[in-house]
Formats: sequence, structure tokens, C-alpha cells
Amino acid sequence: MMTAKLPKLVRFVLRNSLVGICIGWALAAGVVYFDINGFGSLVLESRHVATALFIMFFSFGVTFGFAYLTTAVLLLPTDKDEFDKV
Repeated sequence: MMTAKLPKLVRFVLRNSLVGICIGWALAAGVVYFDINGFGSLVLESRHVATALFIMFFSFGVTFGFAYLTTAVLLLPTDKDEFDKV
């Protein structure tokens, strides 16, 4: 059975987006855990903890995912030989 390999550009976008999302989630977890400016206690003591955490982690993940992907795209080499190494 032969599995189809994703195109190089799709793998590039997925890999860099996932790295950025993980960075965003780690930062969001740090904000809640270390209770920066009382934000962690505000979220954890609210009536809708799951909703607040979902919105926070979703927004951090999207923001940092796009930021990391944009940085990776801007830093792509312009030379064909160097691009093939990516």
C-alpha cells in the first residue's frame, strides 16, 4: 500500500503553524499559571472557566501560529538551491 506524501509547501505551512500554535498555547498557559496581573485568578474563578480558557487558548494559538508562519515565509531563501534544502 502506497501512501501519498503531502507537497513540500503544505508540509512547510503545517509544520510552522503547529510550532507557532504550541508557542502560543505555552504562553497562554504561563499567563494563567503564573497569574500575570491577576489574569489567571480572574479566569479560573469565573463562572465559565471552560469558555474563557477556550477563547484564550484559541486566540493565542491563532495569533502565534500566524506570526510564526509569517516569519518563516519571510525568511525563506530566494535562491532555488537553498530553497530545495528547506
